[in-house]
Amino acid sequence: MSEEGNRGLKLFLEFWLLIGVLAAFNLYSYFRGGSKLFLGVGLIAVLAFIGWALFYIFYVRSKQ
Repeated sequence: MSEEGNRGLKLFLEFWLLIGVLAAFNLYSYFRGGSKLFLGVGLIAVLAFIGWALFYIFYVRSKQ
């Protein structure tokens, strides 16, 4: 894999991890007795987590 590909993968993984942490925190807060806002943000973050992976697989990797 080229150096540019490695940088792209590293950037993807960093953002994917941050989105995953955001989703986990919000869902954890909701199930620990939080408000419905935590659930809403958690579900949006889960969708972003899945969408980010699909974007990378189908758009970024298909160009290489």
